[in-house]
Amino acid sequence: MSRRTLLISIAAISMTVLTLGAWRFFRQPEAINVVLITLDTTRADHLGCYGGARTETPHLDALARNGVRFEQALSPAPLTLPAHASLLTGLVPRHHGVRDNSGFKLDPTIPVLTERLSVAGYSTAAFVSAAVLDRDGGLARGFATYDDIVRVGDRRAFDYQERGASQTVDALLKHLGTLKPPFFLWVHFYDPHLPYVPPEPYASRFKDRPYDGEIAFMDAQIGRILDVLKQKGTTVYLAVAGDHGESLGEHGEAGHGVFLYQATQHVPLIITGPGIPPGTTAASNVGLIDVAPTILDLLRLPPLPDADGRSLVPLLHGARPSAPDYEMETFYPEFSYGWAPLRALTAGPYKYIAAPRPELYELPTDPREINDLMRKNAKRAAELSRTLAELTRGDTAVDPDEDAASNERREKLSSLGYASGSKAPQSEALDPKDGIKLLPDLDAARRALQLGDPKDALAPLARLIAVNPGNVPARLALGQAQLALGRTDEAVGTFRAVATLAPKNALAWFDLGNAWAGKAVKDDKAFTEAKRAYEHALTLNPRHADTYLNLAALYATRNDPAQAQQTLLRARTASVSDPTIETDLGLLDLARKNTAGARDAFTRALALNPRQSEALLGLGQLAYDAGDFAAAAAYYDRALAVRPEARLAKTIGAIRLYQLNDRPGARAAFARAIALSPPGDPDVPDLRALVDELQR
Repeated sequence: MSRRTLLISIAAISMTVLTLGAWRFFRQPEAINVVLITLDTTRADHLGCYGGARTETPHLDALARNGVRFEQALSPAPLTLPAHASLLTGLVPRHHGVRDNSGFKLDPTIPVLTERLSVAGYSTAAFVSAAVLDRDGGLARGFATYDDIVRVGDRRAFDYQERGASQTVDALLKHLGTLKPPFFLWVHFYDPHLPYVPPEPYASRFKDRPYDGEIAFMDAQIGRILDVLKQKGTTVYLAVAGDHGESLGEHGEAGHGVFLYQATQHVPLIITGPGIPPGTTAASNVGLIDVAPTILDLLRLPPLPDADGRSLVPLLHGARPSAPDYEMETFYPEFSYGWAPLRALTAGPYKYIAAPRPELYELPTDPREINDLMRKNAKRAAELSRTLAELTRGDTAVDPDEDAASNERREKLSSLGYASGSKAPQSEALDPKDGIKLLPDLDAARRALQLGDPKDALAPLARLIAVNPGNVPARLALGQAQLALGRTDEAVGTFRAVATLAPKNALAWFDLGNAWAGKAVKDDKAFTEAKRAYEHALTLNPRHADTYLNLAALYATRNDPAQAQQTLLRARTASVSDPTIETDLGLLDLARKNTAGARDAFTRALALNPRQSEALLGLGQLAYDAGDFAAAAAYYDRALAVRPEARLAKTIGAIRLYQLNDRPGARAAFARAIALSPPGDPDVPDLRALVDELQR
């Protein structure tokens, strides 16, 4: 019987027992609450308690003083979803099956920590901060509350598919009072992930080190949680763990995912709680796969069946058992760029990395893995190579699932900076050490596109594709550059080629639709091809907001508002939550004099983004038409704060003067209009006279 078959069989038996509630009797008479805080993309050596002297982490440092800090905690993968799957299952990725951030979902037969705690009587809630951990990844199982609404507001530094630590904590604190003890609470923070854009005052304080500024901001928000728990007198076992680190340029990698060096694999792990001796450090190798077994052991609950991890409770109390070997992997290079995947094994002081050109390092003396010992210690390298090969014998990571849900996740991950390519032919399996040298060209091309200089993207992309023709993200960037330069026919050819190379990549079809749409105003064939490409993209990813928006815009170019509206309503039916879609639906209803529908759509838009200016303007117009001038002025004031325009300030001034008889408010609005008016605006003299008159 294979290990996977055995796991499924055990899971089925376990779930039968769980249904009977038998495990309730194993819980302590007074069960203790559990809080798990995970720190995305956080290097251990950038926390004060791990020697990061330049980073401000007072709350995490205090936790380390009050509990046990594990000096050598290891992540099984430098990717968020696989690492968190290991945290909650106690399994390495080859056993839980989640091998990359996109295209994979935790098998519902795999037992998870949360289900065990839920059956044992724990209230459960999770608050995650990025789309990479949305419920489509399969980690919501067992949680009564799984808050994965990541688009909340408009802190402009945040990416489209993430929310900042302060927003996550705001949502958490609103819910905390409803959690009945004993509870299990998981909080995930995403802030130190690229791009590094800490809010003030951290942006100024860490001007030259924005990554550390993100960590400091995150630490402050962790302090808010700790303060509330302290005020409530809540007793908790609290575990803080990084999911993976960040290379920050080491070994040529800016971010994470490609390599398995300690920069991304050495993570913080701190555990505190009743009976855990304060100020303790544990020096032996441990892993994220040990977290779930440890929590269950602390609570005196049965372990998860056949877990790869072990309980660290003996280490919490000073025992020094021999450390097992820990394996790591990354298939991100293969699935994203067509390069070779990597595996690694740590055994005692040594770390072996299996690659086309394998590597061996002695970590205690070489923590940054600079001195490769493959030749100097070939015997030990051969031993570890055999051990790793035996462990992984027969394991071949399958291609990512290409169903609609995984394509939606791929689109979200693309917005978070991850490559969204499909697996390239094995004949192009470069060693990532060679492949990483190609990525500066891709990054340069993407920067040029972002800065509005598409011509500057062409040369680096040509160099990259000549060496790595199966690199789908590079080919997509080339097509986008061609489209931006008005080379529509070339862009169509490029995107067609990508769709052939990766036929189930929804982004390729979306881009192909965009290329045809540029010619569709007067060209019937282009209109038909654009519509076909968009519709095919939606069969692959029925929850991609931009495809619905662009398809609706395509119909609008043909003066077909009814089809445009139906397209956007399809998005709503597909459970797409997007403020622009709701705003456009509101505008279409407004044009049809459907005030109730318009009001509902604009209100939906503001629930998703309170700074959606078009929705604020729409509600302002509806209020004005209904004679509620105070509400109209209030909506317009909010819109002006988001989109400062002289025209809007004039409108506010007129409402306040003529409908509300608010002379001071009118004067302020007209003065604002003067400040926002462009040079030579013919209205400015009249506005100045009006301001002077209102001042008298």
